[in-house]
Amino acid sequence: MKASSADLQLLEDLFASPTANWRRFIDRYTSTVIQVVQHARQSQKWTLTQKEADAVVVATFERLAENDLEILRRFDTSGSFTTFLTVASRRIVILELQDRVAQQRIQTALKDDSARRLQIPGSAA
Repeated sequence: MKASSADLQLLEDLFASPTANWRRFIDRYTSTVIQVVQHARQSQKWTLTQKEADAVVVATFERLAENDLEILRRFDTSGSFTTFLTVASRRIVILELQDRVAQQRIQTALKDDSARRLQIPGSAA
């Protein structure tokens, strides 16, 4: 399926003037990114609060905006932009969620290690 003329026009406008058109891009595709986050949460069995899920959506858009919209510029206009965005977003979301899990594990390990080091010598473990 080929990209719609509305998708192509929005991308053209976005590439020509990112600052002026980024809000339009977000408004149009937020629901797609939210669906990707929801699907990843369910399929990977990650538990996220609504606030955490919202943060992942924001992080996804931030990543899409990096390096002068580098990821979005890779889109091949002969295909479906929604499919492209879904796949790109899914990759970003999975990495973001994996990073969050890793950070949680590090924090837990640091807390456990701190608690262990703070024990009174000779007390039961």
